Amino acid sequence: MSDTPATRIKLNPSFWRHASSVPFSDDVVPSSLFLKNRHYLVIDVETQKLVQEVGGWDHVDKLGISVACAYDSKTDSFISYEEKDLGKLIDLCEERLVVGYNIRGFDLPVMVPYGLKIQGLDVFDIMFDIQTLTRRPALKLEAIAQGTLGTGKSADGLMAVEWYKKGQIAKIIEYCMQDVKVTRDVFQFGRQNGYIRIQNSESSQTQVPVQWN
Repeated sequence: MSDTPATRIKLNPSFWRHASSVPFSDDVVPSSLFLKNRHYLVIDVETQKLVQEVGGWDHVDKLGISVACAYDSKTDSFISYEEKDLGKLIDLCEERLVVGYNIRGFDLPVMVPYGLKIQGLDVFDIMFDIQTLTRRPALKLEAIAQGTLGTGKSADGLMAVEWYKKGQIAKIIEYCMQDVKVTRDVFQFGRQNGYIRIQNSESSQTQVPVQWN
């Protein structure tokens, strides 16, 4: 982390509505997160089970992690973690700005049973920010990646669960790493260009201004 003074951090109205003297990541506007954190970690996790196998979205803590992958901007490297190594990823999450796509709703809650404490993290969720800017719910990473980069995901999470059940861990790592690379590239594109694009249809795109630096 940088030595940026706390006075440079801007707060959302939510901070003034709770009793804590320390702001949570939801209270901090995105530009302040980027000022506070010099390095970031792009993450993605794949699970051992499907949501319907554990009783729905209220029980994502029971999904279990097969593989997690990350890009660390400090070392400019991609790293994969199997379930037994997740402690190393959690340590990195506590030292970086954690970036991802729908990580607030999925990846981070799935990591909680492995010791992750979400409340103490600095988190920037690309999906959450784009939804706030566009008022469009349920935007998939595929639409952002196709519009912004001209490329997308290599498979889907359903296949990753099937691969886990068959013991095909190498395939899960390859798929998960591709998701991290796509998410990293979308994030870097937005930082460098000040916008991203959403692919609405084969012939229609929406350009969205972003402030990710």
